[in-house]
Amino acid sequence: MKKQYFKYSVSALILVLFLSSCKKNLFETPVQTPSGTIQMNPDHPMKGSLQTIIDKYVAKGLPGVQVAVKNNDGWYFTSGGFTKIESKSSFHPLTPTWLFSITKTYTAALVMKQKEKGVIDLNANIARYLSADVLKNIDGHDKINVRMLLSHSSGLVDFIELPAFLVAQFNDPLHQPSTDEILGMLKEQKLRSTPGEEYFYSNTNYLLLTLILEKLTGKSYQQLLQEDIFQPLHLQHTYVAPTEEQTLTLGFPNYYVDRYAKDQLENASAWNSALARACEGWGGIAATSSDAILFYEALMNGQVVSSNSVQEMKTWFQGKSSPAPDYGLGFEYFQYADGTTPQYGHEGDGIGSSTMLLYVPDNNTYLFINITAGRKLFGPYLYKITDFKNELCKAVAQWR
Repeated sequence: MKKQYFKYSVSALILVLFLSSCKKNLFETPVQTPSGTIQMNPDHPMKGSLQTIIDKYVAKGLPGVQVAVKNNDGWYFTSGGFTKIESKSSFHPLTPTWLFSITKTYTAALVMKQKEKGVIDLNANIARYLSADVLKNIDGHDKINVRMLLSHSSGLVDFIELPAFLVAQFNDPLHQPSTDEILGMLKEQKLRSTPGEEYFYSNTNYLLLTLILEKLTGKSYQQLLQEDIFQPLHLQHTYVAPTEEQTLTLGFPNYYVDRYAKDQLENASAWNSALARACEGWGGIAATSSDAILFYEALMNGQVVSSNSVQEMKTWFQGKSSPAPDYGLGFEYFQYADGTTPQYGHEGDGIGSSTMLLYVPDNNTYLFINITAGRKLFGPYLYKITDFKNELCKAVAQWR
């Protein structure tokens, strides 16, 4: 089983210092119940197993959990806890949420579409596709190609770990740094490793991929998503950087953080949304669970990019010091249970939420998870959220 307790605990000490200055529940927002209905199989065979695990971890303190599955037995939607613990409002099958880094699979698909058109060569140096104004901030850019960005093997530092980003983030959480400001933070940063040798998850890679897509196509990231993915797949409940007003009317849940790591959740909803809204191609998409699964299903079935491109996305990079494959091109590699075919998909994490989208080849199951608490800090919720995901994903991976 793949356990990742510490991947998401970024600069925990610095986070605590800045979080401690935030007023309690400063970021609380209203919640509305989404309208509409969605068909599901009320007697889905996974029903009992899913609910047992959800109830177990809600009892441990997870404020809200949303789960959806789709396989040969149809759709099933379930939940636990509340969309807002202050008002005890309930989840709806069409409750949307921020996907955060699940967005990277969408971005990788856009890159693969441009590859199929002959616009992007994955093995070409990124200097071919980025302006001098961008490249001057990127150490070692002459050794990095597009494929390395896609597979997190470029060696570039992750800008969200930089002190300058954290200071800006936590001094004024509702005002997020612009792309130009982030690039400025990267200017003096050296590579963590030689490009192409090690795996190091870095949002900087997908920031640069977003800039490459926009420069080569002359279109915004949002326009590319609408034209190449959302509209062709009729994804009517998928959004890019929805405004604060939209998140209220669409029925987004509230999001929570345990800033002192003492099992005391505080509302961080507006902050979580401000962060997501600024994430663009590395984390800025929001969707309902069904729309997220429909995208993955269409991708697997060759309806977004060709089957050959999907297979290339599943070509796993393994760093020299890694004990197992790490990452494909927009896909994370998972092995939740021994003796099963490896699973793949992507996780996402904000300051107040954690998500998962997983495909299990052995039983043709798509699984979506949304948890309305964050695990960016060391402490109880890092373990609760990670353990919940691991247990639920293992159960689905082993399902026969």
